Amino acid sequence: MLLLRSLGLYGTRSPQELLRASGLTQKWVNREISNFDYLMQLNTIAGRTYNNLAQYPVFPWILADYTSEELDLSDPRVFRDLSKPVAVLNERNAKAVREKYESFEDPTGTIDRFHYGTHYSNAAGVMHYLIRVEPFTSLHIQLQSGRFDCADRQFHSIPATWQTLMDNPNDVKELIPEFFYFPEFLENQNGFDLGRLQISKERVDGVVLPKWAKSPEDFIYKHRKALESEHVSAHLHEWIDLIFGYKQRGPAAVEALNVFYYCTYEGAVDLDAITDEKERKALEGMISNFGQTPCQLVKVQQHEPHPVRLPQEEVERRKAQLDSSPLSMFEHLGDLKSFFVEVTLSQNCLLGTHGWLPYNKSISNYFTFIKDPTVSTAKTQRSLSGPFAPGVEVTAGLFVASHDGKLLFSGGHWDNSLRVTSLVKGRTVGQHIRHMDIVTCLSTDHCGIHLISGSRDTTCMVWQVLQQVRVHRNIPPPGRVSKSTSENMQTPKQRQPYRDRSFVLFVCMFLN
Repeated sequence: MLLLRSLGLYGTRSPQELLRASGLTQKWVNREISNFDYLMQLNTIAGRTYNNLAQYPVFPWILADYTSEELDLSDPRVFRDLSKPVAVLNERNAKAVREKYESFEDPTGTIDRFHYGTHYSNAAGVMHYLIRVEPFTSLHIQLQSGRFDCADRQFHSIPATWQTLMDNPNDVKELIPEFFYFPEFLENQNGFDLGRLQISKERVDGVVLPKWAKSPEDFIYKHRKALESEHVSAHLHEWIDLIFGYKQRGPAAVEALNVFYYCTYEGAVDLDAITDEKERKALEGMISNFGQTPCQLVKVQQHEPHPVRLPQEEVERRKAQLDSSPLSMFEHLGDLKSFFVEVTLSQNCLLGTHGWLPYNKSISNYFTFIKDPTVSTAKTQRSLSGPFAPGVEVTAGLFVASHDGKLLFSGGHWDNSLRVTSLVKGRTVGQHIRHMDIVTCLSTDHCGIHLISGSRDTTCMVWQVLQQVRVHRNIPPPGRVSKSTSENMQTPKQRQPYRDRSFVLFVCMFLN
């Protein structure tokens, strides 16, 4: 039996499903990947990309001390509170934002209440940070009608930028990944004339760094070290809840003072329903330039906080516990069964399934090769159905066995089909034609769950292989109408279902 899942319906996964299937969260919790890597993966799954300034990857401000001579990462006071949006870290700002939300009322009923009329990630913000690096310099000049913006509004100082965030509840910009790996964006290596500050008349050149950073490279090193610090590791899940998790929308977002203008949210506006072309273009421009909230990776209905990362001490304790009690592969030798199966195919398509003799202390030749007895007897010999396509070289690449050794997938057939042969029954149990040319190569993944088939026209198909047990009953053939219902009824004793191991292949995606 061969069934195919519709590509359009099942071939893609939602961001929430992708995150669950990836196992990334558990890897991060167990400290198998870094904070930086995990944030990059979350951004990617949520639809953020370097290729779109309106949906650029977003990273958090993690420090609150940009004035000290030395940066002490063992002091919790040097870190920003990751459980709050950056605009309300100052309690005075939090009060103003809360009052604004409670007093807002749209007479038309179109616009929902919101805390912020700006966004923490948008195209202008990305160009603001990367103004000294092309192509962002040219994009900034284009945005400012052919010139650089006023020097005081440019990104000229990290301490000044942080102070502006603390003083102004309307400035909600978070950071971009470059703050953790790219020191060149802090230098004016191209020598652009960025103007002078109005009060001090100081020329804007490279970005002014915190006192504890001796150079752009030193800032990146210490900033990245802070991101991977124990304090940030213990609290990063709180910021993830705000940006990607359950505090992004709904009552939890309201309580956390984390509601943005409605147009920034995915699915908030149905552009196809807008018939007025001017209104639609205006709304598209607003969404593109204003900023877009990432896809929510944990739905509001689940109300599921992001897991906490394990402390380093706990990870080391678990590792020491595993090291102190190593598993012995010889502990249960008496329970071992023969599992390894080798499938052979001769030039005349004769099938053979050979195994390995399991351990037995009463004999001396254990772990030896067992030849398939059906190969040497004409009556029991099993053959792969053909014929193969003319000109196709029959090699091992045309065949692959399932991990349980019960199915053989084969290509190279004249009708462009992918065939499945039962190694137990020695006959074809499935055949399907999806490729437009001869199947020339087959392979499975490490777990045996996915089968990859490639054809001569360079098309690749990825299949999901499932084993299932089907129950067959006496059912009238399709198209035949019974004379009476009672004639086709059987008593429970008469109905003897039989169980048959069959398989299902689901096409997951196509790659050209």
